[in-house]
Amino acid sequence: MLPMEAIELDAFRRVHADDTFWCGTLLGGCGGQLTTKLYTDRACHFAHHPDPDGLPHVCGRRSRGVDSADHLYVRSAAAAWLAGRGEQATFEYTCTEGAPIGSVVDVRWRHGALRVHLDQAVTPVWDDGVEPVLGTMVPVDRDTLIRRWYVHRIRLNSVGTARHVQIGTEAFARPIEWFALDECEMTERGLSTPAIERIVQARTAPRPSLWSPGKARKVPEPEARAQALLRRLVYARRIESVPVVKQVCGDIEDLTGVDEELQEQLEAAVRHARIWLVEQDKARRKLFDNLNRAVEQQKPGRVRRLLRRVNATASEDRTDAELAVYERATTYFDSLDDLTRDAVEAEADTEKEAHKAAARVRSALQRLRGYDAYTFNLRSQVEELVRSAALAGELLTRGEARRVEVWKKRAAKGPQEQLHVARRSWIQRSCPRCNAEQGKDCVLVEGPNTGKPRKNAHNERLQLILDERKASQKMARQQKKARQEVEAPAEPMQPAPEASEREASTRRPLQERRPEPDRGQAHEARMKAAARLHHQVPRGDWYRMLCPRCHAGPGKLCENDDRVGPSAKRQLPHDERLRRVLQSGDRTGPGEQQKSARDERQHQAPPPARPKTRPPRPRRREREPQETAGSAARTWHAKEVTCPKCQAGPNSPCTPHGLHQERVEWAKEFTRKLWG
Repeated sequence: MLPMEAIELDAFRRVHADDTFWCGTLLGGCGGQLTTKLYTDRACHFAHHPDPDGLPHVCGRRSRGVDSADHLYVRSAAAAWLAGRGEQATFEYTCTEGAPIGSVVDVRWRHGALRVHLDQAVTPVWDDGVEPVLGTMVPVDRDTLIRRWYVHRIRLNSVGTARHVQIGTEAFARPIEWFALDECEMTERGLSTPAIERIVQARTAPRPSLWSPGKARKVPEPEARAQALLRRLVYARRIESVPVVKQVCGDIEDLTGVDEELQEQLEAAVRHARIWLVEQDKARRKLFDNLNRAVEQQKPGRVRRLLRRVNATASEDRTDAELAVYERATTYFDSLDDLTRDAVEAEADTEKEAHKAAARVRSALQRLRGYDAYTFNLRSQVEELVRSAALAGELLTRGEARRVEVWKKRAAKGPQEQLHVARRSWIQRSCPRCNAEQGKDCVLVEGPNTGKPRKNAHNERLQLILDERKASQKMARQQKKARQEVEAPAEPMQPAPEASEREASTRRPLQERRPEPDRGQAHEARMKAAARLHHQVPRGDWYRMLCPRCHAGPGKLCENDDRVGPSAKRQLPHDERLRRVLQSGDRTGPGEQQKSARDERQHQAPPPARPKTRPPRPRRREREPQETAGSAARTWHAKEVTCPKCQAGPNSPCTPHGLHQERVEWAKEFTRKLWG
């Protein structure tokens, strides 16, 4: 991974001076060679070499996040894990129509195979002999969890510049338990984790024997049996099993020997369970009434859906009336011709796809909860959201439909580019969009996560910094141009003798034929020879006058308004202040004194003879000590600047271990700026 800060990129280049970088084809890239781009006003990044014809390079890779290479991290981790167990695996990045490369990774070895689904592009298949491993965003329905007992999950966590793989176990009515890859094993059942061993052991353990008065020594304590019954009642209601709820309620009512407080809890649990059973009876009667009405109205698609619900939730303890309705519905459905049955199956497939699309919409909305702006890296996710929402139709809730409409409006305006500015720059300003104060991160202003911290700063906040930088650069160019005009030395105008004029007249044609670039080079050499303003003014006079730019008083340092150096005060006074000193009549710089003395010697008569004894030179008045932030010839040391890594202040040691290399490089950078 390429560092995004300029100072870190310098160290990266030194470490990889002998390496080359290429656009990976397994990441969806073009395979061309890359180079590193260093920026100080935005994030550093890789870039393609330009084409030989001068046109910009076209690359098909769209996703550039760290998770876009997860399939490569999965392959590396799986190969190392299987090699440690004496297995040699083969890998294949299965590509289906419409799915990007890396969505599915097939891992095969001599005794087994796994299919890793990192996103929702490919629907998992459960009964084809290859065990699926699902990413965190791949949905799975409740029936699959109940039928298979558990499913495998996979996630990748960023640790430094690497990604570490974790395997999770998800079971019905249980939270996902995560384990490191080294904690997992391959068994006869396939991939196994410590949680799977507990689930299988609980499912295959023999049922406890029935309680009887003759075996008093094996009867558990009443309090323990009461707690176990309460847990079983909660589980039965969660899986909506009416027979189990009725059985547990009867067991609780027959339980005796518990204390008064626990007895009240048992009675309350049974009372709520009875109310729940009444509601389930009403729902069951309504289900059979709807099934009977669908048969009378001859709606085969609705009859098919209701029959599936009856078989799933009301397959036991049916009354005579319910059995009659069920037999009538099955007879009607079996009597349909092949054409009608095919139409019903097609309608069922469409409904199934709509449910899958609704699940994809919910997953996409969950991923987009942390964003309140449509940027280029969200284009694929928003497009998938809009397509899935069109297929889901009325299966979405009102809130989900409103959130989809919001993203549609954002997509209609087009994606905006996310600006990149170092955090240490924009954190010192308030945000005009979310009103975040100085020192506070930006927060989301739209969506369900309104008020929560945002991943990046708003573009409105970053644009202020970029505008100020552009204005500062423009002002610096104007000041440089003005300094060049002021500092350009005037050519001396002296009368020449007639002979010189005749010689010049004879040489003039040759001089006129001199090429134009020579005069430009001479002017450029003359500009380079001009000394800087702070070299023309004695250091004792730097802060003698008021600064017209930052209004710093006499004897006070100039404010660091253009961010030159590490402190709030400038190392050197502003050029406007130095120019005012040069233009003042009571003090001139060394260069001007020499020039004026030379002009006087040329235009005045020769001075009288100097006496042998020289008068004593008056002592210069001592000035009061002034505060200073350095000089033009100063060398900055690492301990005198703030450490960009641990934020240790000047004259403070770095933590936790000694002096950081970033602090040394930072001091060198300030020294280079001072010397120009």
